[in-house]
Amino acid sequence: MPVIPLIDEPDSEELRELYERLSQNLPEIGVLNIFKVMAHNPQLLRGWLRMATPLLAGGLTLSPRLREIAILRVAQVCGSEYEFAHHIRIAQQAGLSEDEIASLQNYDESDHFSDLDRAVVRYTDAAANLSPDAVDVAREVKRWLSDRELLELSFCVGHWGMLARVLVPLEVPVDDALEATLPEGWREWL
Repeated sequence: MPVIPLIDEPDSEELRELYERLSQNLPEIGVLNIFKVMAHNPQLLRGWLRMATPLLAGGLTLSPRLREIAILRVAQVCGSEYEFAHHIRIAQQAGLSEDEIASLQNYDESDHFSDLDRAVVRYTDAAANLSPDAVDVAREVKRWLSDRELLELSFCVGHWGMLARVLVPLEVPVDDALEATLPEGWREWL
């Protein structure tokens, strides 16, 4: 049960319009639970959507595959079931296989990942944990990524880390309609 109740039925015209628009993004799921929690402050929700949309909707030079590897890894580092669940489908659309997603926990031992993929995971771990070696790992990643791509990767790690810090302590539940579409045993990948 979430710490802050989900607003299933909007109580204002502003929120009704926002829910209508949001439900069009994933009609099979409807308004996502993250939105239903953030709806307690519609201004914050709108501002966050303006910031988050370019990260998922083509505003980056960073490849969608690398973005999703980083997001899934942040979810693992933070224990964010909600983020991990929501990004399984998005990661698959970005080209990751179910086997790759399932083996991300043990990326160093897996044959599924390239040297670049592994470097992105190491950087994500270091940046998400604010490790002292994050700078050295960033320099390693620059072997493959441009300055712009490294900035975008860093921003993704920071953004989804921030989001995890909302989702986890407020116990925002995975949307039922989404969970029904996920592979069996997906929680073990987290």
